[in-house]
Amino acid sequence: MRILYSGILALIVISGSYVYWWHYVADRLVNLANNWREQRISEGYDVTHDPLVTSGFPYRIKVTAENLTLTNPTHIQAPSIKIPEFWAVVQPWQINHVIFGADGDGKARWQENGEERTLNFSSTSALGSATFSLQGRLQTLALDIKELDALPSWRPPVTAQRVQLHGRPTPPRDNEAEDKKPQLAAQQIVLRADDITVDGMADFPLGEHIEDFSISTVLHGKIPRLPAADTLAIWQDNGGYVDIEALNIKWGESAMTGEGAIALDDRMRPIGKLETRISGYGAILAALTDSRQLDAQTARTIGFGLNLLSREDDDGKRYIALPLSAQDGGMYLGPVFLMRLGSVIGSN
Repeated sequence: MRILYSGILALIVISGSYVYWWHYVADRLVNLANNWREQRISEGYDVTHDPLVTSGFPYRIKVTAENLTLTNPTHIQAPSIKIPEFWAVVQPWQINHVIFGADGDGKARWQENGEERTLNFSSTSALGSATFSLQGRLQTLALDIKELDALPSWRPPVTAQRVQLHGRPTPPRDNEAEDKKPQLAAQQIVLRADDITVDGMADFPLGEHIEDFSISTVLHGKIPRLPAADTLAIWQDNGGYVDIEALNIKWGESAMTGEGAIALDDRMRPIGKLETRISGYGAILAALTDSRQLDAQTARTIGFGLNLLSREDDDGKRYIALPLSAQDGGMYLGPVFLMRLGSVIGSN
């Protein structure tokens, strides 16, 4: 009998301890959410939502924010995003790993060249995960969005079967001691989108369907807060740049792979070079001609030159291997001018 009482008492103590721990973690998760909100407000954002709700006892802790709105009225573009419901889940025994998601149709709004632009978006599934250090700093981030529908106010709709984004810190190089200058903080960012359909481009020579788009990059240098003229200038002055480790695009009859690096010049225009391998370049020239980026005679001249430079792969398909560069506000394929490039922040 004594052993039975002791077992019951131990069970009560363990159960009570777990209930206490669950509520402690739930309160901490709410506090972290509130601290994140206060930090964003101190940076000039407005963050509003309905009172946070906790649920999920006993196996998980879920915190839900309904009618979430995030705006930045101090930014030149005054961006705003609204999400009907945003939630985050942790397990009581693994509080540094957060699963999160959004439900409902969202809306973004911002100013561009003095005009308001809006973007309505929805998906069948929008999930993500993040891991944090013991100090509460974000370490890794992953997003997975399925059957994305985007309706911009300035152009026809865009859909994608799946969009994935991954980010994580890049460890320092082994040869850091040999470098003359200290390394910049680096973040690896990978984006992939499958089966993209751009409505209104059925007559475009490359078609309205992009079968595959993926890019793996390393962002060197930290961009504080939301990118704007001042924050990008700080990043540029500190030597920030983007390594493009791998770029892959398959669009209609054309495909391109590439790698290189891109930075910003003193007018906030892209500057850099990608070593590319392009197949189906004839369709690209036709697209530039139809969009009046090139006149017909120039396109024929370029096509003749590219044919002389082209090679044949193992499957008998012709391709060209030329640098795609951005310099002095223009984009060039080898020595050939393709199009004009403006500032990434919307001014020349």
